[in-house]
Amino acid sequence: MKKQGVLPYIVEILKRADAITAWAGLPLVVETMRALGLDRLVRKHVHVRKRERGYSETKQVEAFVQLMASGGECIEDIEILKADAGLCRLVGDLPGADAARNFLYEFHDDELIKKAQASRTKDQVAYIPEENEALQGLAKVNVGLVHRVAAQGNCTRATLDHDATIQESHKREAQFHYKGGRGYQPSVIYWAEQDLVLADEYRDGNVPAAMSNLPLIKRGFAILPETITSRPSAATKGAS
Repeated sequence: MKKQGVLPYIVEILKRADAITAWAGLPLVVETMRALGLDRLVRKHVHVRKRERGYSETKQVEAFVQLMASGGECIEDIEILKADAGLCRLVGDLPGADAARNFLYEFHDDELIKKAQASRTKDQVAYIPEENEALQGLAKVNVGLVHRVAAQGNCTRATLDHDATIQESHKREAQFHYKGGRGYQPSVIYWAEQDLVLADEYRDGNVPAAMSNLPLIKRGFAILPETITSRPSAATKGAS
């Protein structure tokens, strides 16, 4: 090591593969999650592992957040992060694509889908299945996130926006949507003042945007913290 130049910094040369990373911002993402207590919330509400071995639910959730924060477009992109020795030195080992995919499978329930299909009327094609226990647990984690972020400020107003967005997909299971392509049409309740998603429903592409929205809207209002005194009307979007 040696002092170099005018500024008071020291250059240290280490001949190690894990001494540098191209994703130096991701540890701050994980640090923020843990500062908000999301690791504890995941441990409390999300239970999908059949055995104690393997990656914990907290590790999996943190890995997916890092994948999305880094601009990942598919599960396989997590292998790029996993191969970065410098990043793993800072945040720990990351699950590979297979482990991440198996984790996501735990949020899918064929029986609930069959139940929703069976409950359709004769002239009805689209359906919205109930959420399994894993998805309900993840929703509870999001409630905790919303409340802890809101507690950082003095916001008393909540303008909620309900919207559905088409996500194109070429999977065989993807349904045709109203614009002619195939994909999915997730519906979300968005809190404008805090830039937060309060509640969401991941729907097939053929589910009409106006189908069964009241339960999701009610869920969004129910999640708001008690400090909110000004609320928009569900019937008059964007007003309060």
